[in-house]
Amino acid sequence: MKNLGQQQPPTIGRFHHTADWPALTHAYGRTAAAVPELLEQAASDDPTLAEKALHNLSGTIYHQGWVYPATEPAVAALYELVSAPATHHRPRILGLLSDIATAIWDLDEHDEAEYDDPSLATVLDWARAARSAVEAGVPALLTLLDDADPSVRAAAPFVLADFPTHAPDLVPRLQEATATEQDAGAAASMILAIGDICSDRSDRPLTWLTKRSTDPRREVRAAAAVAALWCGTGDDLLEAITEEVQAAESALDDQLWVLDGGRTALLLAAVNEHPVQHIRLTRDALTAPSTPTVHRTGEIMRTWRAAPAELLPALADLLTTDLTKEAIWEIKQGGPDIALVADALLPLLTHPDDLIAGSALEALARTGDARCIHALAADLAEPRLSFHPSAALAGMKDHTAALLTPIQEFLATPKKGTDFAGNYLISILKALPTWGDQALPLLPELITLLERRKAVPATAEALAALGPAATEAVPALRRFLGRKHGPHTSQNAAWALWQITGEAEEPLRYLQSTFHPALQDEDAERLFNLGPAAKPALPFLDLEAAPAIIHRITNDIDRTLPHLLNAVAATPTGMLALHCLAEIGPPAAAAIPPIREIAESPRVLAAGPSAERIATDRTYQATATTALARIEINRGPSSERQHS
Repeated sequence: MKNLGQQQPPTIGRFHHTADWPALTHAYGRTAAAVPELLEQAASDDPTLAEKALHNLSGTIYHQGWVYPATEPAVAALYELVSAPATHHRPRILGLLSDIATAIWDLDEHDEAEYDDPSLATVLDWARAARSAVEAGVPALLTLLDDADPSVRAAAPFVLADFPTHAPDLVPRLQEATATEQDAGAAASMILAIGDICSDRSDRPLTWLTKRSTDPRREVRAAAAVAALWCGTGDDLLEAITEEVQAAESALDDQLWVLDGGRTALLLAAVNEHPVQHIRLTRDALTAPSTPTVHRTGEIMRTWRAAPAELLPALADLLTTDLTKEAIWEIKQGGPDIALVADALLPLLTHPDDLIAGSALEALARTGDARCIHALAADLAEPRLSFHPSAALAGMKDHTAALLTPIQEFLATPKKGTDFAGNYLISILKALPTWGDQALPLLPELITLLERRKAVPATAEALAALGPAATEAVPALRRFLGRKHGPHTSQNAAWALWQITGEAEEPLRYLQSTFHPALQDEDAERLFNLGPAAKPALPFLDLEAAPAIIHRITNDIDRTLPHLLNAVAATPTGMLALHCLAEIGPPAAAAIPPIREIAESPRVLAAGPSAERIATDRTYQATATTALARIEINRGPSSERQHS
């Protein structure tokens, strides 16, 4: 094979004749006549000019995951450039070739309805042609494994890994190159490419990878462990990944493999099916903390149920560093286990940075810590901090007596705040339904808000939660029924009237449209909580879509049980089904496997806003555990065998 690595840089003007560039288009819809000039500039002896040209090329022939008619002929020119030793920034060119080759993978998942001109079929044709052009250069990429530049030898395997169908040729060649490779980064890249190529194959080189795990070079050992994990084994090699996570510097840094999220992200992703190791490595990564590492720690806490208890103390250790703001931001999303680090949060309540002080206040209040009452009351009197009053007040429902007066005063003269949830008044009102009857002393202020037309939808929700005790608010609520008030206001007023009076005739006139084509989670919970009083809604409900509500209304087990079994899920409406199945008890035994999955899964199953995910998941887990206990009561050995 001709050694392309020994070719000279292409001459000026060469690329003008390689395609009919004026007839082609690129990312900006114009003629591609300027592309050959950019290619020639990329071959410049001036590294700054070459870098600028590559940047402009990346924005024209590959842009935001798309390739274009000009991309395919440009690929051959890119191969000429990258194969010439004098070309600057060759790893970057290889990265562009990989982007072009893999564009088809994302585009193939797109919805045809999103495309008009050009059509998705046309865009996919461009992507296939561009990928084929990159694939035609596989022999040149293999030649680059012998290049004199170790950064090129490290980048070429990354592109080769985009073509797993060539595994019979690629894997032996990569193994051969690894055996003689002296550069740790290049050797590690070759091993990662082998793991990536073989991850979905039956003939995985597991023995070969295990032998690489004894290499004296730390990066090579770590790459072997990652590659083995990609291939479905390697649990006993995790120590090598731990060493690499903790290393201050690495030959893997700045390689194409880590450009998307850094070295730590690559290493942690390899263990994303191993919760114990994933959590441990995340904690180890915090020994050399950075902003990305802190935020990645938050993601891991929202991934594994065991993670908050393990990682919150490590985040709390950063509260006296220059990463305080990042650490407290993730801590406040840590769910009930925030209580483990409450003492470390207290000093931050008086921090001069409003965001830090507000996050500390929110975190403590979410756990119901009485030590934050004074700070919370002070912010109600004079809103200053950036925090989420709704979450804070909901967490403080066991301390309502101490907060009623400042809330009454605030509702009497609402003030603007700085919280991230938007309107401060609305955020406070959103918390009151969690207080139950303890919010009843606020009834006069809530009625006054209606009379003043302040935050009517949220006020109606707060009144609805009081039920019949809020009868005094009925006349004021009725004033907001009808189209002239807008659907959101009118519908919330209607729900409140139904929940307060128990009468459905009037509210249903304004709510029927909300039942089709499917109930929103919030509306489903409202109907569920109404119980038998929701009977007038039955004609509008679909059994498959709303089995929990129909069961709550009718208690018709024979009719609803099969549909309740299908509805079990870690979702708001899935939890309604779990409540019903818990009431049904042993006859719901067929639901045990999916309920047990919710109760015992190591993963955080709840979706939704990240700030609420952990706490919501704990609620789901508790609901599932209770349902399991009630379903399994008095289940004899015969029923257990039948279930098995």
